[in-house]
Amino acid sequence: MHHTTSNSVNSPGETITDGLTALDGLFADFLRWIPRLFDPERGGFYYALSSTNQPEFEADIESTCAAMAAIDELGLLPSVTDSVRARIVNFLQERQDPESGYFFDRQNEMREVERLRGRALNVSLKTLSMLGASPLHNLPGQDKEDQTLEHLWSEAAFAAWLDARPWHNSWLAQDNIQAQTSLIRLLPQAQQEARVAQAIAYVRSRQDTATGHAGGGTPYVVLSGSFKLALFCRDFGRPVPLAQQIYASTLECIREEDCLDACWLRNPIELVEVLAPQIGGIPPSELADIVRISAVNASAFLEPDGGFSRKIGQSSASPNEIRLGLGAAEGDWNASTQLAARVRPALYRLAGQKQPALPWSNDFGQALHAAASGR
Repeated sequence: MHHTTSNSVNSPGETITDGLTALDGLFADFLRWIPRLFDPERGGFYYALSSTNQPEFEADIESTCAAMAAIDELGLLPSVTDSVRARIVNFLQERQDPESGYFFDRQNEMREVERLRGRALNVSLKTLSMLGASPLHNLPGQDKEDQTLEHLWSEAAFAAWLDARPWHNSWLAQDNIQAQTSLIRLLPQAQQEARVAQAIAYVRSRQDTATGHAGGGTPYVVLSGSFKLALFCRDFGRPVPLAQQIYASTLECIREEDCLDACWLRNPIELVEVLAPQIGGIPPSELADIVRISAVNASAFLEPDGGFSRKIGQSSASPNEIRLGLGAAEGDWNASTQLAARVRPALYRLAGQKQPALPWSNDFGQALHAAASGR
C-alpha cells in the first residue's frame, strides 16, 4: 500500500519546527489521561481505560514500565511524589519470582512466553533503577543451576537458538535477540562480548546487501527488525552493520508506505536516531520530511481520551501475545509510550531542539498522587 507522491516532498516553506509544533498539538490532554490509568489498589498502571473496570484485567508490568518511561522522558519524574514512587517500586518487586529471578504478571500467561520474560526483565530493571530501587531476589543466571541461560553458554548453543528464531518475520526474530540484552549482561565479560559479536555477525549474514534488512516481512516489518538490531547494537556500543543501506530503505519506507500501526511510528524514528552518527547526520530536508510525515501519521492514532491507540481507531487487545485490554477505540500504553517516550523526544533530539513542556505539566504530580490515593 502506498501513499500519494505528495508524501515525498515538503510543502512550500514547511520546516522541521512546523512539524514538531503539529506533533505537540496532539498531546493536549495526554497528561490528564495518565493518572486515570493508575491502580490505587495494586500500585501499577493499567493498559487502557476500559481495562480498569474489567475483573479479568489488572495493572501490568509492561504498562507500568511504559508509563514510567513516558513520565521520565517528559521531564516529570521529579514531580512524582515519594509515596507514588514507593507504590510502583513495591508493585514491581512483588512481581519478581524469587526462584527464577524473572518478573511476571500474576493475571496472565506471560511466564509461558520466552520473549516476554526477557522484555519484562529489561523494563523492570530499568524502571527500578530509575526509581533508585533494586530487585529483591537474585536475577536469572546468578544461580549456577539456572537453565534459562543455557542457550547463551556456548557458541554452538547460541547458534542453534539464533537459527530457531522466526526469520520469516524480521521484527519478531530480532525482537527475540534484543530481549536477551539483560540476560547477556549477566554473563562473564568475555562471554558477554562473544555472544554480542556472534549475534551481530549472525544477523549480518542474513542481511540483504541492498536494503540492509534481515529476515522476511512487509517493508515496515523488516524495518522494525532492523530497529531491534539497532537497539541491540546501541546497548552494547557496537556499530550497526550496513547502516547506510538501512537508512536509505527506512527513508523510502516512511515516505511511501501506509503507517497502520503506532509501533511503525516509533521504530523508524529511533532507528534513524541510532544510525545518524554512523552515517554522518541526517540532511535537514530529509529530517523535515521525517518530522512532517511522523506528525501526520501520529494524528491517526490519537483517541478522544487523550491517549494513542496501537491501531487506527482501535486499541490492540493483545499487544505482545498477552491480553491486556478489550481492543476498544481508546488510548493504550503500547502506543502511547511509543509517541511520548520515543517518537517525540527522538525527533526533538534529531532537530537539536529542547522539548517544550506539555499542557498540564504543573498539575501532573498532584493529579497522579490523588489517583494513587483513590481520590
